[in-house]
Formats: sequence, structure tokens, C-alpha cells
Amino acid sequence: MSEAVQQPGRGGAVPTPGAVVAAALARDVAPAEAASGADDAVEEALRLLDGVEELELAAQVTTFESVHRALQDRLADAEG
Repeated sequence: MSEAVQQPGRGGAVPTPGAVVAAALARDVAPAEAASGADDAVEEALRLLDGVEELELAAQVTTFESVHRALQDRLADAEG
């Protein structure tokens, strides 16, 4: 399973790309709710960017990669 990476100097954890993708894909919505579910997954991925400027560079890179991968996967799901 994916684990979180410890943030230097913050005491928190930055989700690994796999953890973000797993969270995004865990949303199994009915076709009628697909648009709403997609928006929620995108918003969840983008929430990871909150405060990213306060992270050390290595943690920023990990966060950006996580968000990018989650958004790519969501787009692939939408395209079928």
C-alpha cells in the first residue's frame, strides 16, 4: 500500500502519488452522479495544494506529482 511521506520540519505527511490516486479512485459513483463525483475528486486533489508554498522543495515536488497524477487519472476516467 502507499504510505505518506513525512514533511521535513512540519510534522505532517505528504501523501504519495499512489495514496492520492487511490483516494480519487475510491469514489465509486453511479453514472448519474458521475459529474458530481468527478468534481469532488478534483477538489480533493487540489486541496493538497493548500499551503504547498510553506513546504520544503522536496515535499512540494511530491505534492505536485500527487496532484498531477490524480488529475490525469480522473481525466482518463472521464474519457472512458
